[in-house]
Amino acid sequence: MSEKAPARPPRVYVPDLEAHRRSTEETRDILLSREEATHVRSRRLRDGDEVVALDGKGARARARLARGGTALSSVSFEETSDSPGLLPGEPAIRVTVLLACADPARVEWAIEKGTECGAAGFVLVACERSQKVHVAALSSPARLARLRRIAVEATKQCGRTLVPFVEGPESPEEILRKGRAEDRLLIADPAGPPLAPVAGGSASIAIGPEGGFAPSEIALFEERGALRTSLGPRTLRLETAAVAALARLVDGR
Repeated sequence: MSEKAPARPPRVYVPDLEAHRRSTEETRDILLSREEATHVRSRRLRDGDEVVALDGKGARARARLARGGTALSSVSFEETSDSPGLLPGEPAIRVTVLLACADPARVEWAIEKGTECGAAGFVLVACERSQKVHVAALSSPARLARLRRIAVEATKQCGRTLVPFVEGPESPEEILRKGRAEDRLLIADPAGPPLAPVAGGSASIAIGPEGGFAPSEIALFEERGALRTSLGPRTLRLETAAVAALARLVDGR
């Protein structure tokens, strides 16, 4: 009979965690946000339970719940690294997903699962073939806040250290002008050769809306040096394409 793997301590998100590392008041408890305290209660955690606190930018600490699950005590910071690939749960390659605006529910799914698959960030793309109603919905500050919260929750759930950024929506022209794409830029396109893993460094993968990118958009990306690459013989929905691309780029599968 095989032994059970030790349970991982639950994770809590503390955006200002690094500031507490520098604090001179070492015995001071760290208060949790209302959202995190609610999450602690929903998991029926109790004072004294061990948790891992993270700020989504690289800082991590072991701590104990206190004050009825609203604060952290006995905080012990872990060593950090300047290399994302050496942080717990983080891949050696940084992959940004340029994700076409689509039905918000599908975008939410793509960000949740894409975070679990190791994406460094997501830039929402207002494509020529994106429905205007979807672009408008994803431009809402409330919707963007929700997408970022989804990335936080997925980071906690899967054991990563860094929370992916979520930005946009922006047109392809704006994205390229602002340098939001990594040096190695790939376009998911059935006409390209099979997608191959990328060894280290950084890359961006552009995933179009239903019907794909317009020819003018592909031409624009290719002027920037982008390469077309295929995710296989089947037509994938946006959210499935994001997961398939990340699985190959990040994990080499």
